[in-house]
Amino acid sequence: MVTGRLFGDRLNARFGPTTIARAGAALAATGLGAGLLIGSAPAALIGWTALGLGLSTAVPSLISAAGHGGPRAVAAVAATGYLGLLMGPAAIGALASLTSLSIALALPVLLAAVVALSAHRALDPT
Repeated sequence: MVTGRLFGDRLNARFGPTTIARAGAALAATGLGAGLLIGSAPAALIGWTALGLGLSTAVPSLISAAGHGGPRAVAAVAATGYLGLLMGPAAIGALASLTSLSIALALPVLLAAVVALSAHRALDPT
């Protein structure tokens, strides 16, 4: 994530926040999803690395976009982030106890894919 944060602003300036948010979320979903499907320890490490790198560029782009929407938009993004931070691990744990950890970890893959597919709605002003 440090690498993504260090280079994310330059990429954002060059390609724009919509492209960076889409690409970052797609990298996160694809990386973790592939790691789960392959099922080996090296694949898992690469998948988690891709998740961190992808989200390290997507999340700041979404927060910046909220800043243009005013105080209510910033509050909504912050509240959603805190909700995910608090409920995400519990939801994954509960789902894992009902199914398996691999299936439960598909939840962040699905959510990152949703961000990748809907980033234009949050970031494009038109």
